Amino acid sequence: MKGKTGFTLMGSLMVVAITIAPYIWNGVKLASCDFEADWRCEVIHSIGVVVPPAALITVWFADDAE
Repeated sequence: MKGKTGFTLMGSLMVVAITIAPYIWNGVKLASCDFEADWRCEVIHSIGVVVPPAALITVWFADDAE
């Protein structure tokens, strides 16, 4: 159909993959932090959980696991 506009199923799945998935994964990474001194991991991932658009960036930071 010519002139069809709006979201398609594939477009909707891409929006979920690009926005919601990093937010959820950031929460998982926050839960895996050790919550001991050197709070870098906790602070970075907490920002990503509290400010959802920041999760697109903070999800890429390393966690405390060595």
